Amino acid sequence: MKQTELISQLQKAAGSVLDRYIQPGQKVAVIDFPQYANAGDSYIWLGQIAYLQQRGASIEYICWHEAFDPELIRRVIGPDGVVLFQGGGNFGDRWPEPHALRLRALRELKGCRLVQFPQTVRFDNPANIAETQEAIRAHGQFVLLTRDQVTDRQAREYFGDSCAIHQSPDMAFFIGAITPQRPQVDGFVLARDDIEAAGAGAVRHLALERLPGRWLRDDWLVSDWFEQKLSNQLCKFNARWNRHAVGRKLMVGLANMTAQARLQRGVRLLSQGKVVLTDRLHAHILCLLLNKPHVVLDNDYGKISTFHQAWTHPSEIAVFASDFDDAVAKVSQQEAAAVA
Repeated sequence: MKQTELISQLQKAAGSVLDRYIQPGQKVAVIDFPQYANAGDSYIWLGQIAYLQQRGASIEYICWHEAFDPELIRRVIGPDGVVLFQGGGNFGDRWPEPHALRLRALRELKGCRLVQFPQTVRFDNPANIAETQEAIRAHGQFVLLTRDQVTDRQAREYFGDSCAIHQSPDMAFFIGAITPQRPQVDGFVLARDDIEAAGAGAVRHLALERLPGRWLRDDWLVSDWFEQKLSNQLCKFNARWNRHAVGRKLMVGLANMTAQARLQRGVRLLSQGKVVLTDRLHAHILCLLLNKPHVVLDNDYGKISTFHQAWTHPSEIAVFASDFDDAVAKVSQQEAAAVA
């Protein structure tokens, strides 16, 4: 399947779900802007904003987690508005800070419809499942979008009697196709180095000498000075500026500028190689947007492979590898495809 066709298909799949809950002209608040340097979450943000703009929704309020103000949200979106929570892979106890904000929003925004943009669900502690079940049940107007079949089954088991649940692709696809920069080397490895890296099988442990030609390796967890300056300004002024209508509009623009800078950093990184090898979901997604051949190894709990099986398997430029030996062999195949 051609990349433009796949991207359009995934946008339509996400839109067909979200359109049920978000109407043209409706006032919305988007909470939990990803103020941290991990670039992939900013791609989700940009896709969410692009969808809302295409839908004709009125973005009245955004905030990062420390600027969350439920009373102000109620005032600016009114009784018919919708609160939207940042998508990603942090629904559960693996990443406690964003989930704590999600629980707070459920408890403090009762009476407001709260829609969770597409997420991967992961819990390790049954007590945290029970706490989330109670918060969702007590809220009564929560909508959960899931990014893959495994997450969807878990969500229905845990929360199916308390909220609406729908499967949806990741929102980053609303960014659309991107023109890559000219490659400088044969390949680029984007390797995660956090709690989701697959232990001894993590991509960061693969010796670059095993790969054919000249390869570079990096991750996208460090902001450049411009991104950091923008993010610092957003965090410093978000709560203060949100008190005024003009300030709220400025906050939306500043958040988008910050996320756009992170997108450009990701484009620069992945464009360096003719082929990419990665264990990050949003490096896989960005390669699809860039129409760049790539090989993917999974994270520690299968988040990327389940997403690929659900949505991106029709792509001819993305292949999954089961281990390092398989990755080396498939990289050579992808290099040949890139030349062809």
